[in-house]
Amino acid sequence: MNSEIVDAVTEWDSTPFSGGYEGLHGLADRGFSGAVTEGTAWAFMLNGRLIGIEDGSVSSFEAADGTAYESPAAALPLLYVMQQRGQQQAQYYTNEKSISEADATLSSGGFTGYIELSENVLSGDYYTVYYGGKSMSVAYVGNSRQLLSEQEAFERADDEVGIYTVYGAELEVLDIPEPAGTTDDSAADSDDGEPTAAADDAAAQSSSETAAEESPSTAETTATDTSPTAEPVTPNPSNSDPSTASSDGSTPETTSSPPETSASTSETTSSPPETSTSTSETTSSPPKTSASKPEANGGSGRAQSASARPSAAAAEADTAADNDVFSNEAEWRNAKTIPSLDPSSDQDDGAGTQSVTKRPSSKQRSRQSTASTQLSRKQLQQRLKRAEKVMQKAEEQHELLADERDSAIAERDAAREELETVRAQLSEAEAEVDRLTEQLESGPTGDVSTMSGGRSMSTTEALDGTNLLVRYGSKGDATLADAISGAATQDEVRTNLRIEPHTTFETADVSVDGTAFETFLDERIELAFVRWLVEEFLFDIQQTGNQTDLKGIYEAIPAINRAEIRGSVALGTDDEDDAVDAEFDLVVRNKRDQPVFVADFNESNQPVGGGMVNSLVRDGSEIIQREESFAGAFAVTTSYYKGEALDAAADATGGGLLSASRGKSFVYISRKQGFHLCLVEKLGDTFDLHVPEL
Repeated sequence: MNSEIVDAVTEWDSTPFSGGYEGLHGLADRGFSGAVTEGTAWAFMLNGRLIGIEDGSVSSFEAADGTAYESPAAALPLLYVMQQRGQQQAQYYTNEKSISEADATLSSGGFTGYIELSENVLSGDYYTVYYGGKSMSVAYVGNSRQLLSEQEAFERADDEVGIYTVYGAELEVLDIPEPAGTTDDSAADSDDGEPTAAADDAAAQSSSETAAEESPSTAETTATDTSPTAEPVTPNPSNSDPSTASSDGSTPETTSSPPETSASTSETTSSPPETSTSTSETTSSPPKTSASKPEANGGSGRAQSASARPSAAAAEADTAADNDVFSNEAEWRNAKTIPSLDPSSDQDDGAGTQSVTKRPSSKQRSRQSTASTQLSRKQLQQRLKRAEKVMQKAEEQHELLADERDSAIAERDAAREELETVRAQLSEAEAEVDRLTEQLESGPTGDVSTMSGGRSMSTTEALDGTNLLVRYGSKGDATLADAISGAATQDEVRTNLRIEPHTTFETADVSVDGTAFETFLDERIELAFVRWLVEEFLFDIQQTGNQTDLKGIYEAIPAINRAEIRGSVALGTDDEDDAVDAEFDLVVRNKRDQPVFVADFNESNQPVGGGMVNSLVRDGSEIIQREESFAGAFAVTTSYYKGEALDAAADATGGGLLSASRGKSFVYISRKQGFHLCLVEKLGDTFDLHVPEL
């Protein structure tokens, strides 16, 4: 089954499940909607009905124990089953054919499948699921992927502008087998009290045997039609005898067969069909079909009673079926083809052949009448809806202006923070200039560069030319990949790991601002962070059981090949075809030189606000759209994070069904794209993951 669906379902409220078939019957009795798994197979249920099995069969649950997940919206189990089996039928643009127009056509046509409105729609994803023409709606809206359902979800979809796709899907309601040891009496009836086919067959056999014992006779029957517009009752398909039971359950003294069917040679005389009461005299030879017509007297009472029982039960089942969409499955189970949404399809096909119109059944006429009523009601409301849309557009414009205002405030705050950082760096640079000036004025003082005749470099020059290579003492010994598979411990990996600097310059006799290069590098936060990433963080994830919630980072750490200090990542070109790069304090790459992680550091005493976080989210969102290898963005500070930083992280990683399924602190870009956002505090010589919390 699709892993995204599994991730989504396992976020639902769960309860233990046990007892196999008996447990499934218990869920059915309470109208359960959701999914049940025994570890491998998945069973989906809607209102107590078993609507699909994935990765297994019904027998997988015969004596199974597992977990039941209750859906937050009734439409979701049905949608997930159909997404596994759906086939695209057509696409429409909402401005040419609205969602409500398509809904009326699909509902009246008894369609089985679903509508998905997501293409060219910025506000969210919208779904309407159909099962025999009955529909349910669900939607995920906004950056937080808020779950909406039923009428609210449908109305939001109907007001959207975009392209929607119609999918047909085969679906069959499955029977839950009875548990072992169940008596024949308990299996005689279905869950909702409908007579089984076996009961109908038994009744039919009894009726036929009784009729066979009696001799054929000539009977006079008088039928009075109390409702001129009533339609003939269709015989129960499991019992070929026509129903002879009256409305109060008694057996009438006279019987008549529908005039359309006859299994014997007969001579019939009747009054014109316009009259409501007719008298017919029928003489028939012994019937040649499996069901015979009961006599009006003598031993026919037993046959009539046997026939009445299944017919009355069938009538009761038909009444219940009208109120339950699942009971109509025999009529529309394969109705996955989209009903025509184009009126012109009913016209002449151009080859001189006029299309033949089939007289609709009573149920179809009822559905068509309902659809027509719904469409008329919408046209009564159209004027009000136009006014509401004008108001809605005004409100949207207001919200847009408010968002622009908030964005401008955020940019202002970010600029202020950047100004503070630049001022701090300028202060440090001025102090360094003063120190070097004093050193030059005082002459040789015995520093490394003067004593050895070596070269002195600035901090910026030294870092720009330095990469940190992650290597092993022996590839045959413990590696990070071995640690993930459980074949190596942290101490074994740490003993075999090597972090080696690679520079674009010779490091011998080089000092950085008066400090030997090796000493300078050992004291840098960049080297300390890389060591924590490969020697500590992976094992912290393991020990806290967050391998799934931080899956993107956890599986990417063994792929680290080098860390580029003061690195950059290409983001494409601007309107003038000039290259656009995103610069970071550290870019961690794999063997193919693709970015895996990026990090920015704040080493000042000033706390971090929202600007640093928003910058990482913005640039990371651009990277993930170009580099599938990108797994995470880190903000690292030697101070602490202000409330604005935590709010910015929360907004960027807000909830929703799919985003929540991808793990903790996940920035969701699209259904299949995103990255983890981490806020780290350096406390002395150690690093602490502040967001997300392990």
